Amino acid sequence: MDHSTSDCQLNPGEVDYEFEFNEFPEPLSVVDDELVPKVGMTFTTLEDAGKFYRDYAKAAGFSTRVRCTNRKGNEIKNQLITCSKEGK
Repeated sequence: MDHSTSDCQLNPGEVDYEFEFNEFPEPLSVVDDELVPKVGMTFTTLEDAGKFYRDYAKAAGFSTRVRCTNRKGNEIKNQLITCSKEGK
């Protein structure tokens, strides 16, 4: 089955939002809401951020890795943490 949408045009008013109950898989795990990342979160240290995402990943059933690190001199400015299976 081809899932390509390159030649498909959808208008928001024309989308059918009805689904059968059994069309969605069961979630693999339920994660406590306080562990779920949210837009705008900030951390005091890079170590705090790493621990938060490791704890979240463990609760959700996957692992993480550092994809890239941006530095200015020896100081880390930004670090991208991704699912360890991302890109594979």
